[in-house]
Amino acid sequence: MRDQIRKYSGFLILLALLAVVPIGIARHMLSESRNDAYVEDKPNYLSHQYPPAGNAELTPRLARLLEKEMQKVDAVPRTFLTRLPDNLPGLVDAKKRKQLFVSAMLPIILRANELIIADRGRLLSIKDRLEGGDSAGKRQRIWLEQLAKRHRVKLSTPATVEQIDILLFKVDIIPPSLALAQAAMESGWGTSRFAQQANALFGEWTWNQEEGILPLGREDGKTHKIKSFEYLLDSVRSYMTNLNRHRSYGGLRDRRAELRTHNLVLTGAALAPALVDYSERGTAYVNDILSIIDYNDLDGLDSARLMATVQESR
Repeated sequence: MRDQIRKYSGFLILLALLAVVPIGIARHMLSESRNDAYVEDKPNYLSHQYPPAGNAELTPRLARLLEKEMQKVDAVPRTFLTRLPDNLPGLVDAKKRKQLFVSAMLPIILRANELIIADRGRLLSIKDRLEGGDSAGKRQRIWLEQLAKRHRVKLSTPATVEQIDILLFKVDIIPPSLALAQAAMESGWGTSRFAQQANALFGEWTWNQEEGILPLGREDGKTHKIKSFEYLLDSVRSYMTNLNRHRSYGGLRDRRAELRTHNLVLTGAALAPALVDYSERGTAYVNDILSIIDYNDLDGLDSARLMATVQESR
């Protein structure tokens, strides 16, 4: 009788385990994919959050971030917004509008640069292998081909050290002050229709008729649209890729490489003069970018860093 009870008890325990273990695994997976999960070398869109709409109440964490003067912050919280707050166009106080814009955008820009730095680290690792007489592994080759295609660099099979150097020349950060100033200029500090409706911060054009927003008053004969993005991070990454690969911005890449050669800090003020071809306004556009950087003390953000982890951001 006791043996039967033991067997029956063991059977019940087994059933309980079969019921509980999957739940535990599911909870663990949910925990790992929670909205504030931090993935070091990936965009990790799970960590992004929507700003509150209209007059909806801010979360305490987001409120603390958006009220900060970023120039006075030692480390920027990892709070990544999916889109800009929709109350920006209605703010009468220009200082408040700029503060809200910078507070929302700086973490995104720093994250985009962080991903570029991760790519540079992988490139340097591959370069070390090649210089040591080894070849890149299969996963490294696939990743390298994708990176080269995105930056319009032709690779041989196998890739050479010289080709890796060309990629290192192109795959590099954009100073936060420059990205912020250009985003402010192109989007009216986040108030433009393109910025609010399509996360289009830098006025990038597209000729794909299936995407983008039609510009109001587009000239006859023009067929372009303004490129739209699902996430603010996508907009920033596209802008940085554009500066890093387009032939019009070779001068910016030359200036940046020269600064690196002399171990100097990459600043927006140093690179902005190379953007004369970014706008039809040429030198006047560059002067406006430099004025935005100077007047709003954005140069103080070129040494900003993100907090090490999401937990530190709280």
